[in-house]
Amino acid sequence: MTAHIFLPGIRLRTIPLVPEHEKYLREWRTAALACADDGDVCASMVLQAAFIELSTNGHLTTDWLGIFDACLTGENDWPLAYSARYGKRLYGFENQAVQSTIVAAHTRWWLEGLHDPGGVDHARYGHWLLEQKYRDGLLYDHDVSETILRHRMRTELTMSLAYALEILGAAGLLSAALKDDILASLADPRRIPPSRYMSTEYFRRRALESLGAINHFPVGELDAIEACATDLAVGFGDFAMADKRDSYMGTAKRTGRDKPIHSPLSACHVMALLAFVQDAEAKGRIETRLVDYNEHLRAHPMDIPAFQMRDVHVPFGADKTPIEVICAAHLIAGEVHP
Repeated sequence: MTAHIFLPGIRLRTIPLVPEHEKYLREWRTAALACADDGDVCASMVLQAAFIELSTNGHLTTDWLGIFDACLTGENDWPLAYSARYGKRLYGFENQAVQSTIVAAHTRWWLEGLHDPGGVDHARYGHWLLEQKYRDGLLYDHDVSETILRHRMRTELTMSLAYALEILGAAGLLSAALKDDILASLADPRRIPPSRYMSTEYFRRRALESLGAINHFPVGELDAIEACATDLAVGFGDFAMADKRDSYMGTAKRTGRDKPIHSPLSACHVMALLAFVQDAEAKGRIETRLVDYNEHLRAHPMDIPAFQMRDVHVPFGADKTPIEVICAAHLIAGEVHP
């Protein structure tokens, strides 16, 4: 299991790295290990460090399952998103950080598959998902946040569903009735309407593939993809700024001064969605832009900008992430294909 659903089309053990990417990734892993030694760790940090070890060494060199056991395990031995120390720093108090999420469970499940492919108790994970996370015909972390379905981020919903379906499929728990129930919600435009976010639609594709219902993928992906290149000299963003709206007010006033950025991960999402672009001429334009972006990254491997909010001159989140760097390496090394 050397691929991960979050990384479109990427085989971690075979990806070549340019020196700039390898240096960044090794330094990031060293810093993550120091945090883990202090118990200041989260599931996403463990996942990205595992990505790095597979990319740089071809195999895991750290006992990340042991770190899960020590720092990221809660009641009934269930995976947590944050360690107590990480949560205390993040939230200012510890109880709010005690969250058993789909992403944390999927991370632990995936790591177990790397360690012992034949020894994973898929059913344990699958039954927990159905008992704890299944609601409204979808699988998401409704027990972690009280946010109503209509106001949840669409990428959260499709990503959580795609992750959960991968586990349920491995567990043999995707009955015809369950598939029909989930598909009825996923294909309902009132629940998860078609979006113009590359991440949302990429995970929608993966969820529909797990359900054997890819014919339900919404039309109109061409316009969304081309919009995500608006005002960018190179590459694609996850969304077009013109489409960003306040979910309550329906206006763009809160995001009017945000700036679009290109993203290697978004470019990988675009590649995964190319199959739904039927117009040959338009598809050719997108492929040409992807090739140009590959060349740009080849010349400027670390040109991976961080999102900035309005006129706040600090990055929103990490300056760069291992995921973006690994996607950049994949784009530099690979060919454009759907």
